Amino acid sequence: MRLWCHRYLPGTVSDVRPSGDRWLLLHGTPLTPSVWTDIAAHLQHTGAVQCPWATPRNASEAQPDVARRLRDDLHDVTGNMHVVGHSFGGQVALELALAMPRRVRSLTSLCSRDTPFPAFAAAARAVPGYGPADLDAVLSRWFRPADLAAEGSLVRYARRCLLTADRAPWAAALRAIASYDRSDRTPTIDVPVTLIAAELDQVSTPTAMTAMAGRLPHARLHVLPDAAHMSPFLHPEALAQMIAEGRGH
Repeated sequence: MRLWCHRYLPGTVSDVRPSGDRWLLLHGTPLTPSVWTDIAAHLQHTGAVQCPWATPRNASEAQPDVARRLRDDLHDVTGNMHVVGHSFGGQVALELALAMPRRVRSLTSLCSRDTPFPAFAAAARAVPGYGPADLDAVLSRWFRPADLAAEGSLVRYARRCLLTADRAPWAAALRAIASYDRSDRTPTIDVPVTLIAAELDQVSTPTAMTAMAGRLPHARLHVLPDAAHMSPFLHPEALAQMIAEGRGH
């Protein structure tokens, strides 16, 4: 079984196979690699799957720092990579595509963007003092009301992540998203790129992702109707199919 979901060794991919094409699935913050488990199960027949930690380690780290750490971990691993990232992880994935153009053979950006979202600067300052009402507000941004009412396993998982998250790295990720801008460099990415936007996403909006698609020379954009930030993970088989098809479009 070619599946590695690293849940307990932050930032390491050291036990992977040394060669062959592989998927690298990067989660958002304050989520964990476990968010990819069902998607990885559907992708494993197409190649090795790695789900490393993609969270800032401290209050000062940003997307390039996380990407640099992953590059170091992958130094002795050969073969092509197909990199997929959600939210903050999508921006880390973009950094990898820019830094490793010979190895990253496709990129999938899920509910992510290549331009700043300044409103997150205030959110980053507020995170250390978040209480139950604030966490509920985050969930309301991530899910549709019907999904929250159903209280399925993904909603319960997301709630646990919010309740148990280390607030400093979470704030660091929000602060980094607030100022992140690679819009001048995305046109240099010369591999197939799949962009998956959620119609109801209030941060990585369809407008922002459509603009990003226009800057990329080989982009395919999907806008999921009536979908919020976490909605794609509610349908792992369909999401995995979109990701797999993007590898060679």
